[in-house]
Amino acid sequence: MRLPSIEKGGPQVHALDVRMQQERGRRLPDIVRVFLFRAEPFGEPFGRYVDRVLRGPSEWTTGERELFGAFVSARNVCRFCTTIHAAIAVEGMLGIDVNALLADWRTQDLSPRLRAALQFLDVLTLVPAKVSPESVRVLRECGVRDAGIEDLVHIATIFCTINRVADALGFLVPSPQEMARDAPRLLAQGY
Repeated sequence: MRLPSIEKGGPQVHALDVRMQQERGRRLPDIVRVFLFRAEPFGEPFGRYVDRVLRGPSEWTTGERELFGAFVSARNVCRFCTTIHAAIAVEGMLGIDVNALLADWRTQDLSPRLRAALQFLDVLTLVPAKVSPESVRVLRECGVRDAGIEDLVHIATIFCTINRVADALGFLVPSPQEMARDAPRLLAQGY
């Protein structure tokens, strides 16, 4: 459902939208509209959280974290987030067929560490009550430290939250051409 208040936005949303349309010939993305609509209670704190988890220090590369975001989004069947984060992961995960992995990760040739991370995210996203000490043990045996495990939990938290917002508000899915153009910049600079 597209909410008129978010579509129209306040003065800040309107000014940015006009500027983007003049500079790039397209509208302000829905995610930015939502973050600006309720900036103080939601957009700013959540944006800082996303930036810290996806771009801050981590034992996971930026490309891997984008892949994890796309993976959680695909498991939640959120086209908006899957499209965006898969395109960014393609840029950051050279040598990995991200789209094939998202379609069927269990049959892909992956490192034990990456496979264990995806298995953990799969369970955490779809049946979180089944996450167990065994789930953590498998990650540790593959060389993932506790901070890396915490990052996986934070990534699942971020994407399980924003996937629902995106789907509930009917975010417009960027075209493949838009993502091919924007993905390198989003990988390098963040959001």
